[in-house]
Amino acid sequence: MKKLFALFVAVAFALSLATMAVAAEEKKAAPAPAAPAKAEPAKKEAAPAKKEAVKKPKAQVVTGTIEALDAAAGTLTVKGKKEPVSLKAGEKVKLDAFKVGDKVTVTYSEGVATKIVAAKKAAKKEAAPKKEAAPKKEAAPAPAPVKPAEKK
Repeated sequence: MKKLFALFVAVAFALSLATMAVAAEEKKAAPAPAAPAKAEPAKKEAAPAKKEAVKKPKAQVVTGTIEALDAAAGTLTVKGKKEPVSLKAGEKVKLDAFKVGDKVTVTYSEGVATKIVAAKKAAKKEAAPKKEAAPKKEAAPAPAPVKPAEKK
C-alpha cells in the first residue's frame, strides 16, 4: 500500500510539472502573431520600445536664473546652484513670458522642460500651504477638577 501511495504521489508531481511547462509555453506562444514573416521584424523592434516606455525617467527640478533663451527655437539655459542646465521647451511650455535674467523653477526630464514657473510664484505657492496649516487652534487645557466640599 505504501508503494502504491508513493507511486501515486510521484505521478501527480510529474503531471503538475508538465502542466506548468505547457502553461509557460502557451504564454510565450500567445504574443507571437500568425501573420507572415515580414511583420515579425517590426514586432521585435516594437517590443524593446515598449520596455523603454515602461521606464519613465524621474522628473528633476532646478531653480536658478535664465542665462540663455531662444523662444523661436524653444531652448533655454538655466544656471542652478551646481551647474547650468540646457533644456528644450516641451509642447505646453511657453517661453514668451520669460527673459534672460529671470529667476525660475523648471521641472524637466531627459532635457525637455515640462513646466516653467517664475521663482517668486513658486515660493508663494509653497508658502501658502504652510500658512494654512499653521493657524490650527490648540486645545485649551482641561479645567482643574473641583473637589467636593468637605463635611465638618
